[in-house]
Amino acid sequence: MSERVVVAMSGGVDSSVAAAMMKKRGFEVIGLTMQLSSAGSRCCSDQDVLDARRVARALDIPHYVVSFREVFRKNVIDYFIDEYTIGRTPNPCAVCNPAIKFGVLLDRAVQLGARRLVTGHYARVSRDKSTGRWVLKRGRERRKDQSYFLARLSQEQLGRSMFPIGNHTKSGIREIALKMNLPIAQKAESQEVCFVPDSGVARFIENERKRPFPPGKLLKTDGSALGDHPGIIHYTVGQRKGLGIALGRPMYVTAIDGRNHTVTVGDDHELYHRSLIAAAPHWIGIPHLSGPLDIRSRIRYKHRPALSTVEPAGKNEVLVHFRSPQRAITPGQLVVFYQDDRVAGSAWIDRVAD
Repeated sequence: MSERVVVAMSGGVDSSVAAAMMKKRGFEVIGLTMQLSSAGSRCCSDQDVLDARRVARALDIPHYVVSFREVFRKNVIDYFIDEYTIGRTPNPCAVCNPAIKFGVLLDRAVQLGARRLVTGHYARVSRDKSTGRWVLKRGRERRKDQSYFLARLSQEQLGRSMFPIGNHTKSGIREIALKMNLPIAQKAESQEVCFVPDSGVARFIENERKRPFPPGKLLKTDGSALGDHPGIIHYTVGQRKGLGIALGRPMYVTAIDGRNHTVTVGDDHELYHRSLIAAAPHWIGIPHLSGPLDIRSRIRYKHRPALSTVEPAGKNEVLVHFRSPQRAITPGQLVVFYQDDRVAGSAWIDRVAD
């Protein structure tokens, strides 16, 4: 009897090909599509649901739509808004994966008699025979690697996960979709935060909170005032466009103070720092951190992992010190630690430390 698996089908190319691969390998495949947010967002739109259903029909597999709107709002949307309102830049995908996709959706998969959940992530998972730990590895194509967004998964969640496209390139996956005549083979990718409408983050937050966000002062790094800004929710560290100032040279957001509602701007060189403090470390490749460890650290999804040392620093925090200064270390983002292509762990960036 074939092993039953559930595939998280978003209606996109990657998850569709993942489902096709599992069917071809002889698994009994069930497709589940999540409905997570309200109309008007790019997340699980009616078209996405329809596309997933069309693929399931082409593959001759059962397909169901499951609604997790309430738990998604509580765990992801409210978190997203709360972080922006205190001057931090959230990372909703890194929160959604352990709480939603590999949380309540995995629970639903188990209820349907499946031992494992299959997704279209560009990552790889295996078991280290010497330690018995599940290991999360980067995807074969570094440009598409999504291990960063999976770095908060637990050992149990990794053990119940399958990433069949992790050893493939994006162009290769697109080619497989075309060869199999999948109806979404030419579908474009979504690049933005899935639940934020085209009106943008600030408008989304104000609509959700049903009130305008308070304005504040725009400061230079020496503390002098440049004028007013419309609200800290309009800004993130490293931002250049939309500052509303003209000083004769490019200026960038260097810091956001949620308590005092101030935004500080400076020159590009003022964005570079050597150290950061990160909270709530979570370990995958190692059981715990007992002392300084030389490692490569990645401070955002598009950041190239940089040589660094990570060490314990106070209660439930780590200090990360880079060999060379890194640009735009951003509170609220995830720092992910790598040993070669393995994810050692991750932590939430709290503040720069130099």
